[in-house]
Amino acid sequence: MSSAERVAELEGQFESTMVSYDGMILRERDYVRNRPASEQEEEAMEDEAPAGESLEDLIQSAEAELPAPPPPGGQGEGGSGPEQSNSSGQATGPGLPTKGRMGEFDHGGSPAVVPEDIPTGNDDDVVARQIREAATRETDPELRERLWEEYRKYKKSQK
Repeated sequence: MSSAERVAELEGQFESTMVSYDGMILRERDYVRNRPASEQEEEAMEDEAPAGESLEDLIQSAEAELPAPPPPGGQGEGGSGPEQSNSSGQATGPGLPTKGRMGEFDHGGSPAVVPEDIPTGNDDDVVARQIREAATRETDPELRERLWEEYRKYKKSQK
């Protein structure tokens, strides 16, 4: 496969992913805007902290409930770890393949490289944050630059 063909294939994958994200965001936005008022009130009440509990208390209790992170190197003492299943019933867990995934981001290691002309991102909306995060995690330099270009175009369209 030539370089141009590979680029075209990656661009197609990128475009289809962006269309998928856009559709998901639009559906969620419509849902939030069109849900009944009683549902909004219930959700607002659920989001409020119980009387006497501060945000710090809630964070500490939530952190205490989190499972311990796996040891470095992937495998724990008991083999590949607990097996779970996702919404489609497919088995998932450490060491198990995930249907439909072509690769995995390298979440450890080198710090994210952000081009100098990219703003801090403090005012990013959901879509901009997703593009920014994808660009910072991307290991392929060509695809990373394409993501940054998409981020620039998206931010420019927001002004």
